[in-house]
Amino acid sequence: MYKFDVTKLVNNEIRFALEYHEATKHSEISIQTSGHYLDWDNKPRPFKIYTKLPSIPLPQDFCKPSLDAITSISKIDSIAESTAKTTTTTTSAVDIKKLAEILFFSAGITREMNYPYGTYYMRAASATGALYPIELYVVCQDIPGLRAGVYHFCPGDFTLTELRSGDYRAKLSAAAGESENIMASPITIIFSSIAWRNAWKYQARSYRHWFWDSGVIAANLLGTTVSNNIKSFLIMGFVDEIVNRLLLLDDKREAAIAMAAIGIGLSKNQVESNSKETISSSSSLPSPEVLPLSKKAEVEYPEIWRMHQASSLSNIQEVKQWSNSASSFKKQDQTSKTEILNSQPLQYGEPSLSSFQPGLGDIILLRGSSRRFARKSISFMQLSTILHASTRGIPLDFLGQEGDRTAIDVYMIVNNVEGLERGSYFFNRSAGSLEQLKRNVPRNMSGYLCLGQNLFSDASIVFFLMTDLLEVLSTYGNRGYRAAQFEAGIIAGKIYLSSYAQQLGASGSTFFDDAVSEFFSPHAKDKSTMIAVGVGITGYKARSGKIIVGTLSKSQIIKESL
Repeated sequence: MYKFDVTKLVNNEIRFALEYHEATKHSEISIQTSGHYLDWDNKPRPFKIYTKLPSIPLPQDFCKPSLDAITSISKIDSIAESTAKTTTTTTSAVDIKKLAEILFFSAGITREMNYPYGTYYMRAASATGALYPIELYVVCQDIPGLRAGVYHFCPGDFTLTELRSGDYRAKLSAAAGESENIMASPITIIFSSIAWRNAWKYQARSYRHWFWDSGVIAANLLGTTVSNNIKSFLIMGFVDEIVNRLLLLDDKREAAIAMAAIGIGLSKNQVESNSKETISSSSSLPSPEVLPLSKKAEVEYPEIWRMHQASSLSNIQEVKQWSNSASSFKKQDQTSKTEILNSQPLQYGEPSLSSFQPGLGDIILLRGSSRRFARKSISFMQLSTILHASTRGIPLDFLGQEGDRTAIDVYMIVNNVEGLERGSYFFNRSAGSLEQLKRNVPRNMSGYLCLGQNLFSDASIVFFLMTDLLEVLSTYGNRGYRAAQFEAGIIAGKIYLSSYAQQLGASGSTFFDDAVSEFFSPHAKDKSTMIAVGVGITGYKARSGKIIVGTLSKSQIIKESL
């Protein structure tokens, strides 16, 4: 196993993030000289199955999020203030059926697709390569239908597996720097990533995908809670080792990366001290036996764990410092540093939604990753609605309690948008306008930047979500790399949903890192791309997925894996 000196990997030594980012960049040369191939016989299994622990079936008669999708997405930053102020609301507002709804529309199975090399179980949120490396865990107090404990969610058979019995919210709150949001919530959902499941295809670069894939899940989760008038908050600052130990994760195989406090203001006043075991006393407990991820050996990518360790927080003081960094983060405005050819304010409102206002649940079921665009124009109002809905504040710890900051800048190449000249643009959030940087950009440029894929030449518009990486790392340390990727993933998830809500399609992409930065320079000088998303009118009629629960059993999943 790869060895390194943990004492030298501290969050404030940002060279680790800079070196990782540089080493995992795509270029024409790196793509052409890569000798990597996909060993289909060793493809990772899609579900984590505990072979010796019993499962608890989740209710299957849960509701669909019914609030219209655009409202659900755009109002994430102002989730029902009355919920936070209400003191008489009981915990029955979040019961096991509501939990089942949140889990399903975040990461449940919506499509089953059979191919010669196996069955794909497509899920509510997109994932790079449809490999789904993100696992969800639940830490809760007693709620109607479920006793307090620590649970793992399996979308395959739609069950929870109990890992610990008792209310661990106080310990989880302590690990997150005495988080009041966790203490005020009956449920916290923890996102983890299983490294090999995505590295099988994407190798060391897959560490970036941990946060893209968890970000799009978080977008679904936040939208679902908004639709249910439930206040939620995302947390990335916590002592990694404590949370990993709480979830009994295998070291150097799976790691916790983010948390979502669900139902803020709805928890009991005090945490019951009925835990059967403390985190410290359980440090020697072995991880429960799980079904092997692949039929053959997993390949280790030490760069992933080196970067993860370098961006880990080791004590509560570091967590509090991380949380306080939000107040000092002031992203520089680069609008005046380069010539702007033209500026056009966004145009959005009810007319763009007058004929099609489906609920969020229906849009999540409809959502896919488009595989063909028709080279047709979308309207400027559709583009404006996507930008408005996708770039509102996010309730996320490193962005401040109000989510009024951002680490992400939105650049784009416009190929076909009615009322907007073809070219490259920067979205000025504060002014609510598009600023044109270049005219007459050939439409094959967007495809070239996205690894030469024609799909993104055919798209009406391609968004490039970028950040000033050095500025972010200087404020947040190496963990800022996780944060910027995660925020970009959330925005990408909101772009997906707001596009499908307007009868458009969307697809995420990787890219030639330096080529994107050079193309958008001098405006994007010193900025790095986190993720790209193409949007347009699909060249086919997308068919909706469905709620698939209870069709697979644990024994069937194990049998299919043999």
